[in-house]
Amino acid sequence: MATIFKVGRAKVEMRSDPNGKCLYFGKIRCIHKKHAKDEKALTKPKRCDGMNPTCPHFSGESAFLPKYDDRYLLPREAETVAFALAGGDNMLLTGVPGAGKTSLVKQMAAILNWGLVQFSCSEETSSAKLLGQWVVAGKEMQWSDGMITTSMKHGHILLEDESDFMRPELRGELHSIMEDKGSVTLSALHPITKKPFQEVIHKHPNFRWVSTANTIGHGDDAFQYHGVQYMNSAARDRYGIILKFKHKEAEAEKQILIAKTGISNTIAEQMIKVANDTRDDENKEITFQFTLRRLIAWASYYSKVGPEVSS
Repeated sequence: MATIFKVGRAKVEMRSDPNGKCLYFGKIRCIHKKHAKDEKALTKPKRCDGMNPTCPHFSGESAFLPKYDDRYLLPREAETVAFALAGGDNMLLTGVPGAGKTSLVKQMAAILNWGLVQFSCSEETSSAKLLGQWVVAGKEMQWSDGMITTSMKHGHILLEDESDFMRPELRGELHSIMEDKGSVTLSALHPITKKPFQEVIHKHPNFRWVSTANTIGHGDDAFQYHGVQYMNSAARDRYGIILKFKHKEAEAEKQILIAKTGISNTIAEQMIKVANDTRDDENKEITFQFTLRRLIAWASYYSKVGPEVSS
C-alpha cells in the first residue's frame, strides 16, 4: 500500500522499490508503525533500520536520488510544488538567487524517494546533451540517452536549472515533450555502419519537468543576470505552474540559519538585519543583494572562526 506524504493541503504518493533499503530518516524518516515501538516514537526523529521489506518505504538507493538533508526546513512554497508533483504539471520556479528554488525540488525528491536528473542551461547546452548521442564504448559506438530522455524513460523529475540561459531555438525543440502526452522521436545514423537508428520515447507516468530561473523569460533590463535569454510565449505557456520566490521572512531565515549552522538567536537576527539593509530598494549605493545562500555561508564561517575573523 502506497504511503502519502502531506504538505499543507497537498498529498503526494511516495515512490517505493522493493530492491533496496529505506531512505527515510531524520525529521522526515520512515513513519511506518512497524519501525516504531509506540505512537509517541513516531513524532521523534528515528532512523529506520531499512531491513523490513513489508515497510512501504523499503526502497532502493539510486544514483538519481538526491541526498536528504535532515536540517532542511520545508518552506511555504513546498505546498505548491507538492501539488505540481502530484498533478503532473510542468513547473517554472523563478525569483531572486539563493531563495531555495533548486534545494526545495531536490529535498522533495529525496523525501518522496523520487529519482531526479539535474542539469544547468547555458548558451552551450546542446540537443545531444539533452536528448542523446553516439558515444564510444570499448571498440563500439553506442547510443547514450541524454538528460531529458533518461528522465522520460525512468520516470524521474527533470530539474532544469538556469532555464532562461537556454537558446530559444533549442527550447523550441523541446515543446513537444512538454505537452500533456508528450513524446520525442530520436532519429540518427550509426557513425560507422550508417545503419538508421530510430526510437520514439513517451513520457513515463512519473516523469515531471521542473525549471528554475531568476527571470520569468522577459530578459533582464536591469542587467543583474547577464546572459539570460528571452523565453517566448509558446514556451511559457507550457508551464502549468509558474511560482515566484522572494526573500524569506526574517523569522524563517533565522530558523534556517540556526538549523544549518548552529549560531545563536541573537547573531542570526543581527546577520539578517544586515542582509535586509542590502535588499532595501531605496538603498542605491549597494550593488548586490544579500541572498539566503550568502547568509548561510557567512553564518557557517562565523560558527567556525568566530566574530573577529568573519566580520
